[in-house]
Amino acid sequence: MLFFNHETYRIVVYALAGLIFLLYLFLCWRKSVWLRAFGQRSLISRFSKIPSIYRNLFRGACMSAACCALGLVVLQPKWQTTKEQYEKEGLEVVFVLDVSISMLAEDVSPNRLQRAKMEISHLVRRLEGDRVGLIVFAARAFSLLPYPTNDYERVFLRILNMINENYVRFVPYGTNIGNAFILAMNSFSTENAKKVIILLTDGEEQIITRSQVAEAVKLLLEKREIAIYVVGIGDPQKASPIPKRDPEGNVTGYEVTEEGETIYTKPNPAFLREITEMVGGDYQHDATGNELRHIFEQVLEKNKNIVGIKKKTLIKDVYQYFLGGALALLALYFIL
Repeated sequence: MLFFNHETYRIVVYALAGLIFLLYLFLCWRKSVWLRAFGQRSLISRFSKIPSIYRNLFRGACMSAACCALGLVVLQPKWQTTKEQYEKEGLEVVFVLDVSISMLAEDVSPNRLQRAKMEISHLVRRLEGDRVGLIVFAARAFSLLPYPTNDYERVFLRILNMINENYVRFVPYGTNIGNAFILAMNSFSTENAKKVIILLTDGEEQIITRSQVAEAVKLLLEKREIAIYVVGIGDPQKASPIPKRDPEGNVTGYEVTEEGETIYTKPNPAFLREITEMVGGDYQHDATGNELRHIFEQVLEKNKNIVGIKKKTLIKDVYQYFLGGALALLALYFIL
């Protein structure tokens, strides 16, 4: 629906446009009278380009319509539409990201860590009002946000982008999933919202026994209703080396043991399934990284709780269309 901020002055704009059209017709009539006094119109038309009556009428209509459109621009035209929007219960989603050195393997393009970051970024940009947190872990787990936030661009994504190869090489080696789970569950707020943990790892280099991990997490889960999803990444069918790169991104070699042998990494889905079953979560594995986006979206869709439908009024400025129409009409006036 079209409306104007200064609706009361619209009749004035229409009246002025009508007066401009009448004034134009009056001037054309005066010109015609003068030409008849000067000589025979048919004779004058043979030696000069005098517009016909219909052409004058059309030019007058273009001029008055252009002035009308410019006047309506001043009144600030708006377009109002109503959009139905699903109202959902807010979520708190804590991403738990493995940053152990094995995540630099390139069996997933560009590597396991970068692909995980790309898909997390894609998912977060689609959220509306849900709060997100970020835990990273290797031999120890670290919370990169003091509390879940819904400031995606300025807070969450900026911190996520700081996690790079240099960061991975700085943290202690290992993959302490148990510590990551416990820290993630303690990072949620006390607000009444559905809580979800999405843990993404290749499951390598465990430093704590499985029973200790599972029992500690299980005790916490009995006190809180938290949905846990474990997502494995990397090709479990083959072992991959871990490249070293220079500042320009060129491969300069591969990670080696103290004995000088190349280190190969291979995901461990069996271990991750065992841990997931013990904590009562869901497990999925993506060998290529191509399914990560679908897996993440599926998790959110599963936990989304629609509480109603609300109508949202959208108001958009449309003065540019009136201004463009006025310029087009003026151009047509001078062309004719």
